[in-house]
Amino acid sequence: MQNPKLSFLAQRLDNQDPDHMEQDQRPLVEEDAGERKELDRQISKVSLDGSKVFSEGYHAAFLLKNEFLLKTPSEQKDEAGRIAPIICYGRVPSEPPESWPNSVVQALTAFAGRINRTISGKSAEVARNAVEAIVKKKRRNNLRRKALWAGTFAIGLAVIGVIWWIFFREQG
Repeated sequence: MQNPKLSFLAQRLDNQDPDHMEQDQRPLVEEDAGERKELDRQISKVSLDGSKVFSEGYHAAFLLKNEFLLKTPSEQKDEAGRIAPIICYGRVPSEPPESWPNSVVQALTAFAGRINRTISGKSAEVARNAVEAIVKKKRRNNLRRKALWAGTFAIGLAVIGVIWWIFFREQG
C-alpha cells in the first residue's frame, strides 16, 4: 500500500520552540500558521468528541466517524522529564487493506526519525494494535449503520405495503 495521508504533531522536548507538525510528509513551519491551527483543531476535535477505542499505558487511540487519532510515546522525554507522545491524525479508508495498520505505524516511526525521536519496538507493536482497534471499531460502526438503514428501509416498505393493502382492499 502507498503511504497513507497522515498528519503528525509532537511537542518540542525543550517546551519552548513551536511543536513539530507535519502533514502528508510535509513539515508545517511557523509560517504555515493557518495549516498548523487547522491541524490543532482537527486533533482537538477527535480527542474531545471521538470515542476512545484503545488505551494501554501511554498509548491511546480515538475514532470520530472516519477520523482517527493515535497517541504513541517516544523514548525521549521532555526537559521536565515527562513522556513526550507523538500524535498521528488521519482518516480511516472506507475499506482499509490488511496492511494499513503496518503502514500507519511505519509512517509514525518515520516521522519520529525525522524529528530525532525513537519509538521502541514494543511501542510500535502497541501502536499497531491500537490502529487495528481503530479499524475494528470503524467496521463495527459501518455494520451498525448498514443494519440501521436496512431496518429503516424494511419498516418503510412495510408501512407502504399496509397502506397499499388498505387502499386496494377498500377499492374492491
